[in-house]
Amino acid sequence: MTEEAENDDSLLIRLPVIEDCSGCSACCQRTPVPPFYPGEEAVLNVPDDLLDAVRERIAADQQFELLPCVWLDMDAGLCRHYELRPKACRDFQTGSDLCRLSRWDEGLDR
Repeated sequence: MTEEAENDDSLLIRLPVIEDCSGCSACCQRTPVPPFYPGEEAVLNVPDDLLDAVRERIAADQQFELLPCVWLDMDAGLCRHYELRPKACRDFQTGSDLCRLSRWDEGLDR
């Protein structure tokens, strides 16, 4: 890149400030099952009936990257079992690179 191009602000992409997850669910759109660490669902006391959809999705051996999380309420854009969500979901950083990539993949920030 030339020095002239490096100083040209017109080449910069202006990314929106992402303050919260309201109305987004982009990360859940690309995570087909709750990403529990081994044994985590037992530690969280997730009822067996809530894990049935997870097991069915895994057993179906579908193209995972094309499916939303089985716990995602598509109409509300929220987790149906928010209080039982895995550590990976709890630790997911709003506005992080992975958040922005998920939003880009879902066409929210183009």
